[in-house]
Amino acid sequence: MIIRAILFSVLSLPFYYGWAQNEITENLNFERVIENLLPQQEFDLDYNDLYDRLFTLYSNPLDLNKVKRTDLQSLFFLTEEQISGLLEYKESYGKILSYFELLSIEGFEKETVQRLIPFVIIDLNPVESLKTSISHPDNHELFLRYQTTLEQKKGYTTADTTSSGRVTSRYAGDPNRLYARYLYSKSRQYSFGFTVEKDPGERITWDPQTSRYGLDYYSFHGMIENRWIFKKIVIGDFSMDYGQGLIYGSGIRIGKGFEPVTTIRRNNLGIRPYRSVYENKKFSGIAISTMGKSLEFNVFYSYINRDAILREDTIAVQDQFISYIQTIGLHRTPSEINAKHSLSDQSFGGNVNFKTGNRKMEIGLNGIYTKYNFPLLPNSRKYNQFEFRGLTNHLGGLYFNYYLKNAHVFGEMAASKSKGKAISTGIVASLSSQIQASIHYRNYDKNFHSFYGKAFGENTKIGNEQGIYWGLRILPISKLVITTYFDFFNFPWLKYQVDAPSQGKDFMISGTYLVNQNLNFRFQYRNKTKEMNYKDEELPYVRIERKTTERLLLDMDYAINANFSMKTRIQGSHVDFSSKMGTGFILAQDIIYTQQKYSLSTRFAIFDTDNYDNRQFIYERDLLYVYSIPSFYNQGVRYYIVGRYNLSKNVSFWIKFAQTKYYGTETIGSGLERIIGETKSNLSFQFRLRL
Repeated sequence: MIIRAILFSVLSLPFYYGWAQNEITENLNFERVIENLLPQQEFDLDYNDLYDRLFTLYSNPLDLNKVKRTDLQSLFFLTEEQISGLLEYKESYGKILSYFELLSIEGFEKETVQRLIPFVIIDLNPVESLKTSISHPDNHELFLRYQTTLEQKKGYTTADTTSSGRVTSRYAGDPNRLYARYLYSKSRQYSFGFTVEKDPGERITWDPQTSRYGLDYYSFHGMIENRWIFKKIVIGDFSMDYGQGLIYGSGIRIGKGFEPVTTIRRNNLGIRPYRSVYENKKFSGIAISTMGKSLEFNVFYSYINRDAILREDTIAVQDQFISYIQTIGLHRTPSEINAKHSLSDQSFGGNVNFKTGNRKMEIGLNGIYTKYNFPLLPNSRKYNQFEFRGLTNHLGGLYFNYYLKNAHVFGEMAASKSKGKAISTGIVASLSSQIQASIHYRNYDKNFHSFYGKAFGENTKIGNEQGIYWGLRILPISKLVITTYFDFFNFPWLKYQVDAPSQGKDFMISGTYLVNQNLNFRFQYRNKTKEMNYKDEELPYVRIERKTTERLLLDMDYAINANFSMKTRIQGSHVDFSSKMGTGFILAQDIIYTQQKYSLSTRFAIFDTDNYDNRQFIYERDLLYVYSIPSFYNQGVRYYIVGRYNLSKNVSFWIKFAQTKYYGTETIGSGLERIIGETKSNLSFQFRLRL
């Protein structure tokens, strides 16, 4: 083994020198990795939970000598051919002693190895005892963050009185967002940490009657891994991923994006600590995973309080119920404060996982039981006739994974208490070193109820959907990658704002051309059609019409040297809804300067849209662990500057100032978020201390 390591090192010296020149591990463009993987944004949704989970996943490198197939799949950019080749190489030759050994594995060319290295390590040291390892963690850090909007919103003005004598609502607290996170962890051994946050408009107060104890949000976890007979023991907040997300599915649902092949499947990442500030967390309690060569048992118990408005039953006056569970996690106004932690959610369940001796076949069983302390009774509407109603729910399901040499066949089937069923199945395959393909089929009954799942699909909830998806990734020539997908879906029952069964289709094609290490171009075209309600002023009824949205994106990344780079992006859209058309575009120019001690990133963008349907979503750099993809409509300009400064090896600061200026408008936003004027400015600070 020593001879093998020396041989690879000597033969690779010129190659290694080229890598050192590129400083790949020091200047990893994490933003580009994330932007390629995250779903294509169509709505004003908060993806910070997903971003935070991906960042956590990528910031804890995998040990190449302990890595499993699901770990490699979770990186999303390795093909089935490359994953199988790596596992077979380890089986034939034993431990990997040098990164350069990867070059001898079929399918691992220089670019793939360069892309992989930032996410993996080679640890040849013997396993330490918990007592020994606890004294030198991989991560021991404290984050403090402050964010605010400089202009005054209506929610922070003095309350006025209506003509009827009613005092209007206002926010209880100040406009500042406060955040702190502490983490003490060592990869694959232990993790301890907590997160606290106060959102803008929330008040720092101690009021047990309204479940407010200082700051508004608290999250903590403690985890020990690979000790005794236990694979993991987690106490506190946690998430679970088993199967294809029909029963257990955390925030990592990538879905349809620039990478259309590997992101359609979910990976069995198992039980993991929950570290996000997204307040609609899945579970809080205790979870235990056993360590077995072929058979694993995973069990959990969770008790968590959720936000909901309690209502009185008009027939039985003594009874109370809730019409819906609030998931925004904001407690600013009297109604939001009264809803805080009004509903208790008690759940328990588990997973049994069996792998064959050759690891080619995996079969698992999922089950969960949930009980609320008040019944959930949604307001009766035409579209929600099959929504969950009641105090308790239970689900059970079966999933499988089967691995051929260059293909992965996967699937999950589940049923809920209501007798509703769901199936999610597909295949990801490397047809050759230049072609990857995927197919996915889904069929979710309208009366299938899953509270904690997050499976592949068009709807935000799992239910009332059927669809089939094809994805393709081709390398027709060197340095050119073309990706495409087509998704056809239909909804057998009514939906919100769709008063009839409907259908739709989604098509995307993109291409990336790497001219050299310093210059690349990318384009993307997407065409999506869905049926929706359309109200014609001349008709007394609502009719169903097709709404077609086309989006085009072009961008160029250019690195002048190892420190200085530029990025230019133009994107536009065209929406046709019952022959009423509109367009929109945004043009953005980024300039980025990075050194080991400090970095600066700035953008100037102009945008112009005809209507809200054509609003433009565009990713922008932000503080570490903050994902920002704002939307823009009407006409205006947007500019920002983000700075990072490393005061020392252990102390870092970030600052961001951003401003949007709208033309031809007197107010921005609506309701309590309304700003009088034409500018909106945001200021953010962040401090990190590595202890």
